[in-house]
Amino acid sequence: MPTEHDWRIDNCKALHGAKLRRKEYRAPSKEWDHDHCAGCWATFMEIDAPDILHEGYATTVEYKLGEDYEWVCPTCFADLRAVMDWIEVV
Repeated sequence: MPTEHDWRIDNCKALHGAKLRRKEYRAPSKEWDHDHCAGCWATFMEIDAPDILHEGYATTVEYKLGEDYEWVCPTCFADLRAVMDWIEVV
């Protein structure tokens, strides 16, 4: 269980109370081919390579910067969900 001193909380504080949807990662364009977890900075990409994530939790259209703008890895979602007041939507 994370404490208020967990460094990932500071990284993703803009996502406090956000609605997040679990989904497969798809690059938004050829120029923008990857994203990072808002908490731990793990990498999301479509390519198969060591330590690359292909699925996680993405912001929804209600987020101020839009759908799929921010991503959270499954580990950070599980660890920080309660303290960040994240809402999982389907």
